[in-house]
Formats: sequence, structure tokens, C-alpha cells
Amino acid sequence: MTKGRKTDNNTVVATIDVKHEDGFSGVNGAAELERAISETGYGLFNVLLLVAALPAAWSGIFDTTTTAFVLISAECDLGLTTVRKGVLAAIPFLGIILASLVWDRVTPYVATRNLLIVGLLADTALNVLGSALDSYYAFLTVKLLTGVLTVHLRYVRSVSSVGGPFSMVTSYLSEFHSSAHKAGFARWAGLIMNAGIIIPAALGYSIVPLPLDIDIFYRRYTAWRIYLLICSMVPLVGILTACALPYTPKQLLETGRHDEALNLLRRMYALNWRKPADSFPIRRLLLGSQKVQPSRDLFFEENSEKMRVAWYNAKLLCSRPYLRAFSQLGFLQFGSSLLFNTMRLWVPHTFMIISNFDASEWTKDRSPILADLLHRRYSVTLKQYYDCPNLYDICVTWNITSSVYLKSTIIAVSTVGFAFLAGLISGSDFRRKTVMLAGFLISTGSGLGMSWVPDPPNILTLAAAIIVTGKIASNAVAAVSVLVIPVPLRGTSVTIFTNLGNLGAILGNVYLSAIIDAEPAAAFVGLGVLSLVCFFLSLLLPGPVKASPKPVIGSDNA
Repeated sequence: MTKGRKTDNNTVVATIDVKHEDGFSGVNGAAELERAISETGYGLFNVLLLVAALPAAWSGIFDTTTTAFVLISAECDLGLTTVRKGVLAAIPFLGIILASLVWDRVTPYVATRNLLIVGLLADTALNVLGSALDSYYAFLTVKLLTGVLTVHLRYVRSVSSVGGPFSMVTSYLSEFHSSAHKAGFARWAGLIMNAGIIIPAALGYSIVPLPLDIDIFYRRYTAWRIYLLICSMVPLVGILTACALPYTPKQLLETGRHDEALNLLRRMYALNWRKPADSFPIRRLLLGSQKVQPSRDLFFEENSEKMRVAWYNAKLLCSRPYLRAFSQLGFLQFGSSLLFNTMRLWVPHTFMIISNFDASEWTKDRSPILADLLHRRYSVTLKQYYDCPNLYDICVTWNITSSVYLKSTIIAVSTVGFAFLAGLISGSDFRRKTVMLAGFLISTGSGLGMSWVPDPPNILTLAAAIIVTGKIASNAVAAVSVLVIPVPLRGTSVTIFTNLGNLGAILGNVYLSAIIDAEPAAAFVGLGVLSLVCFFLSLLLPGPVKASPKPVIGSDNA
């Protein structure tokens, strides 16, 4: 842009204000937000920010995981039947589905940091309350409410998430990174956040087998209650760290706090580059194309329009030419999430029963298989009830073996590690589909063979294989869906796929709990058959879908 500048003798001289395509203006050191963030670099500030946000991300993982390590211990205290255990394991995922639309609508109007603090406070209170409850239905309600607050994370090249306040952690963190660093940060942040599934298992190994019996505020706390109480410290720590988190530069700009945004960027620059904050080259922030924060006065009107757009785009995904790819990917996400979330939540319970198997009562001339190991008539803790006709209705105080939880910890470490490595090698479309096919094929063989191999170590190996490959396949499906579904519909498809994954977790836990006592072989063979169907669907998966001539309403984030 050409401007005029007067000299000392009042002669007008033409000057040029150069604004680069990357958003940097040569005049007064002005730049748009993306360019300003890129100038801050990547370093200590980003690492400290991730560390401070970790308790919030892990809180959501704890809410969907800790149940697996108390089902066997709380059987008598909460009056748990096998079906009740399945419902208890599934209920947080129902909370995620029910609340996803609510949180998606609220977040544009409230700062992410504030929602995190409120969500963590509520989660801490609910978990402390849950550790003291004696009623199954009250405990079920608490787990449903924690599901409303919890998170379902999915890592592809960037992070997509649907859930409560904790699911906003990744989107919050991404606003502190330039586009050049977002992919790498998402990869490593995904590894560290997914490592949250290891900690509940490790704590279960350390606490649940102990013969604890303590009075706390006139309440009797046994080991499983103390375990839940200790796990509730994670969101409590999250409250303290979340209070130290800054508002994002984008949030500050959208609320008109330009000076605060610039000062924050200067602090980022100083920590990352180890230079004085005053040397930050950007002196003024340009608004550029930053979105204006939605008006709270028009909350219902704006969200009605968003829901209309989402519904229109969902109908578009269910029509040609998207229907085949959309339905196949949706089923694959459903199946892979069902395999992963069902097995990881039932392995501790199942193998704790197997550890109570009374080998002295086994008289057949073959090694016991899964159905024999799970049969209560061969349990060392039920010898006095062998003649009871309703053996599965009896409340059992099981012998808690710490080795089972140690093996669960090893499986969790393996899941995180192998899923991360699989993501690293999946750098092309061919590799992603190969990883997905391999994951479903291994799950198929493990599910079909699990009921027939002898000896607990062999059974545990196959169960671990289902967990690990189920997670890898789920990540691969998410990565492939980004390539297959066109950009204008990608936001809507991610939301639907994520909720289908949560639905798979619900149905898988209920299915297994309903059938495992009567037909344990059929329960795990069913998982193998589902995985086999997913394998064949993966073979037939189409390539990227060309956009329909029908218009797409709204943006990718609709």
C-alpha cells in the first residue's frame, strides 16, 4: 500500500507499507496472531504448559478406567452382579455421548481455562463422594456424571476430541502452537496423555490387594475405596495446575484484551528463546481473520443454527456419494472401540477370577480352558457353596492377587507404546490401511482362539493382543477417515465417529457381562467375529470421496 510522508521542506514522498502473505507487516512490527505465535518458537513454555494441563487430561481417562480395578473388590459392598458390573463399566461412556452436544455448544461462550477449573472441581467432588457410597445406584449415578465431565481422545495428525471440559485440553494447547509445530506437538502430547491409562493400573497393583480397613470421617474405607480416593487426587492436582494456566492468545484477542495477548506472547518468546521479552519482534497484533466471540445474548439462536447445520451435514453424509465410506468407517470405529474398551475394562476382573481357580478340584485329563477357569464351581473361594443351585447369585469375597494388576499395568504400557510406534510408521495411505488390517486380523485370531487355548498365560497373551491391536486399529481408522471424508464434512464426521466409538464401548461391556457367566466361550468368540467383519470391511474401504454437488452448510467445525 502506498502512503505519503512529508519531509522537512513539506515535500510529500511516497512510502510503501509492505504486508507479507504470512501476516507480517513491516510497519511498527505488526503481525497477525498466527505469525506472532510462530515467532515465539517452541520450547520450555510449551513443555510447562503440557505438564500443567496433564492432570486435566488424565482425569478423564481415570474416570473411564478406574472402575475396572474395583469391580472384583466391590462385589459385596455394592451388591454387584455380573450384569451390574458391565453396566457400571459402560455408564461413563453413556455420559460422554449425552453431554457431547452440550459441551460443544457451551465452549465458544466460556473460556476453556474456566471450564477446566469448574470441571475438575466437580470431578474431584464426585470421585470423593463415589468412594464413600454403599448404594449401587448412587455409585452408578456418580459414574454417569463423571462421564459427562470426561474425555474421549483420538490422535491422528492433529487431535480431535468429543466430550466434557477435559476434552478441550488438546484444543486449548493447540492454540499456543503455530501450524509448523502442531503436528509434532499433537503426536508427543498424544503419547503422554494416553499414558494416563497406565497409572490407574499401577495404582491398582499398589493399593487394591492390600488388607486395608480404615475409618475416615466415620466411614469404613477398605482398599478399593482408598484406591478411588487416591485416584480422585488427580483432578484435585488438576485444579491447582489449571489455575496457573493462562488464557489462550486467541481468547484474549477475541475478548478485546490485545495488550494482555501481546504480553503473553512476549513471555512465551522469552521462555522459549531464552531472550529478553522486550526483544520480541512483534509490537502490535493485527486482528486479521480472527473470529468474533459469539454473543451470549444470542446463545439459543446461534446454537439452533449450529444444530441445524450439523443435522444437514449428517444427512448429507448419509447420502451418495458419502454413504458407503461413511457407514464403513463408522462401523470400523464402532468395532475397534468396542474391542479395545471392552477388553481393557474386563481383563482385570476376568483374570482375578482365573487366579482363584482351584487346580486341586480339576480331575479331567486335559488342561483347563477359559470356560473351566471362569466356572465358579472350580473357584477356591466358593468351596463351601459348590452344592448351591444359584452359584452365580452369591456375593463372593475374592482373593485379590497383585500379579493380575501388575500384568494389567504391563498391558497398558504395551498398548501406549505399540500404538505410538504404529502411528509413527503409518506415514502413507498404504501403511495406514496395512496397520488397520493387521490390527483387525490379530484381534480376530486372538478373539476366536482365546476360548480354546489352555493355561492362563496363553489366554492372557491373546487378551492383551486384542487390547493392543484394538487401540492401534482405532487410531488407524481415525487416520484413514481424515483422508476419506472431504474437509467440509470432516468436523461432523469426527463427532459422529467418536460417539459411535463410545456406543461400541457401552454395548461391548453390556454384551460381555450378559453372556460371560453362561457362555464364556461365546462371549469372546463374538469379539473375534466382530473383528473379522471389520477386517473384511477394511479390505473394501474406498479411497477419498469426491465432494457432492450438494452444498455443504457451515464449516468443518460445525
